[in-house]
Amino acid sequence: MIKNLNQLRRTLREGTQLEILDHCRPECIGQIRNITLVNTQGFYSTVANQPDASANRGNGGRGPILWWGRAAHWQFTDGVCSVFDSEQKHTEEELVMSFRVLEKEAA
Repeated sequence: MIKNLNQLRRTLREGTQLEILDHCRPECIGQIRNITLVNTQGFYSTVANQPDASANRGNGGRGPILWWGRAAHWQFTDGVCSVFDSEQKHTEEELVMSFRVLEKEAA
């Protein structure tokens, strides 16, 4: 179970899958995303099993990026990783995205 940003950064690799549990854009909730690239700035992901999804076309086909930001922007609870717009307020209004990393067997 991922407990902090350093663990998340070590866990995510190309091919890892995420399930989006909550998102600032409601149409993204429930999506399974494939990690396409991880670097020191953040990670890129595409929508799994939807090659024609508009999100997949961004950033040269790598999909949208989620910046790592500062650890204070993140919250880790029971395997759910959440990132917020604010370091102080971790509320629904400040939520960017909540997701869980899928185990290889489940993915």
